[in-house]
Amino acid sequence: MPAVFTYVMEHDAMRFAQVAVRVWGCQMDFSHPEATAKEGIEKLKQFLKSLGMPTNFKELGAKEEDIPALVRALCRGDGRQGSISGFVTLDEADCAKIYRMMARA
Repeated sequence: MPAVFTYVMEHDAMRFAQVAVRVWGCQMDFSHPEATAKEGIEKLKQFLKSLGMPTNFKELGAKEEDIPALVRALCRGDGRQGSISGFVTLDEADCAKIYRMMARA
């Protein structure tokens, strides 16, 4: 999730900044809400690590070569049309970029 949040944050940085303040106790930087949002995403990553959860490809045992198959499974599984919807609709290219972020983390 940290990679997803980092990728979609540009669509509404203030929303992620509010989560950072309300959930993680970060100090709001009204001049730079992106900085607050990034701090919150980092706190989420630290929290996941404290639970022993993987936060990148290496910790999952995945490799960058796995990305095409993972994207197909994510975006085309269960009859989907090549995208996933949520806060932001992500197409296969978006999902591949997010997976690459995870592979390099």
